[in-house]
Formats: sequence, structure tokens, C-alpha cells
Amino acid sequence: MKGLMAVLLLGLIVGMAGITTADIPDLVGNWTGPYVEYKSGQGFSEVESGLFFLNITEQKDRIIIGYSSFKKSDGTEVTRELAGVISADGTELSLAEQNNGYSNGKIIGPDEFELTYLSDNDPISVAIDKFYRIT
Repeated sequence: MKGLMAVLLLGLIVGMAGITTADIPDLVGNWTGPYVEYKSGQGFSEVESGLFFLNITEQKDRIIIGYSSFKKSDGTEVTRELAGVISADGTELSLAEQNNGYSNGKIIGPDEFELTYLSDNDPISVAIDKFYRIT
């Protein structure tokens, strides 16, 4: 009986170690990609790439910080601070943009992730963004 308990305890310890040692991806860098968006009163729009950027400047364990930037149709550049959290298993990402909205999504690989964006600001808007590392 003691042998069985020792084996079960060892299995539990090894199992717990596997849970706590998930590979957390390094997301520091510059990212861009295509997106599809809907804005109330304006309708749907789709952009192939190169107009919306994320620059993740720092990462400490699962927490990231940086900024997003894009150009408005009149050429004005908009930059917003952002902060985010990578899930414990290293497969999901959640972001908050300063005075804007929130994004949640899936980390697809070391150089790719997809986010869904939601904002209840006026006008409400939603988007599906796919990001690829550019540096």
C-alpha cells in the first residue's frame, strides 16, 4: 500500500510540474496584419494589411505592455497604450487599449495571433484582427 501511495504522490507532483511549466511565448516585437471591422452607422470595412500596428515593447512573464497605432482616413496617426495578459497555458491573449476597447484571442504560433476586438464607445465597434510579427 505504501508503494502505491508513493507512486500516486510522484505522479501528482510530476503532473503539477507540467501544469506550472507551460511555455509562455515571447510576444515582444512589432506586429501587423489584416482585419475586418464593423462600426455602427458606418458599416463593414476590411483591410488587407499595413494600416494597424501593435508594438509590444516589454514582457514580464505573462504580462505585456506596449502601444497600438494606426492612421485615420485623414492621415492623422493615432497611438494608444495597451497592456495585456497571456493565459497560463500560453495559448490565449487578452488586451486592454487606453480609452478604447478590449481584445481577446488565440496565439496561433510564435509569429502569429488572432484577436477579436470589442468596444462599447460611441459608435460601438467590433473587429477580427490577425497579427503577424514583422520584427
